[in-house]
Amino acid sequence: MKRKNAPLLACALLAGGALCAESSEYPLVINLPSAERMQYWDIGVVFTHRFIQPVKDHGKDVYGLDGYTYAGLGFTFGIKSVPGLNLFIYRTADNKTFSVGFQEQVLNGERVRMAVRAERFDEVVKEAVTPLGKVGISGLALQLPTEIFLTDDIIFSLVPSYITRTTTTDTILPVPPGQTPNTKPNKGGVFNLGIGLRIGITEKFSLVSEYYPRPSKFAKAAPGGITDGTTYQNGFAAGFSYKTFKHRFTVVGSNASGTTANQVMSGDYGGGPRPSGNWSIGFNVARVF
Repeated sequence: MKRKNAPLLACALLAGGALCAESSEYPLVINLPSAERMQYWDIGVVFTHRFIQPVKDHGKDVYGLDGYTYAGLGFTFGIKSVPGLNLFIYRTADNKTFSVGFQEQVLNGERVRMAVRAERFDEVVKEAVTPLGKVGISGLALQLPTEIFLTDDIIFSLVPSYITRTTTTDTILPVPPGQTPNTKPNKGGVFNLGIGLRIGITEKFSLVSEYYPRPSKFAKAAPGGITDGTTYQNGFAAGFSYKTFKHRFTVVGSNASGTTANQVMSGDYGGGPRPSGNWSIGFNVARVF
């Protein structure tokens, strides 16, 4: 009896492995999208939380946990009739921003994965001009998440991104003291290239990191109202991720307070990323249904 059942058991195990290989994964690392996909009619939910107060304020403020926070909630839906297609909606408290769009996985090779992502963002707060730029804006974000498997456990990612409008679009960028003032407004959108690295330590634990370069147009510009010679900064996020049955928990430190494409990739959101020493804690919780 055992011999007769052995082939059936082997087939069942192989089928189970194939199903696991085809399981859905929420297409988000920290703030940058991954080239993963939600499959069939699966639904993914993500809850994001970003503390604003820097960790360097030490224990008197529980390393920033006593400070103000921005929370976000998002849903991504698999579309079974179009393989690789996902629709998503996300809302975060940062200027009450809504993002809605789609992502299509266009390549799923053995060592390279790629997706096309497009979203519209709308800041629901009333449009106003602040020292750090405009709020209450809307625009489009176009991204091409690309992942390269250096090994099975080391994934390098590139996310070319174009943001059609940012907080300083159509405004004159201030410059640090002593430099020639700008006389022409900052026109058009911003192109940027996000970089990521994931390193699997065990089956469940991995190290995650992302880098958001400062766009070239802000290299000699100063955030509005800052007169100490500071210019816009490069952004980063780094931490670890823990994955267990259909859940993924990610805890990071970052000098970029936002979570949406226009917030972390534009380079000028809220005055841009803070100096590297002023990083704060954040976390994501993703769940697949």
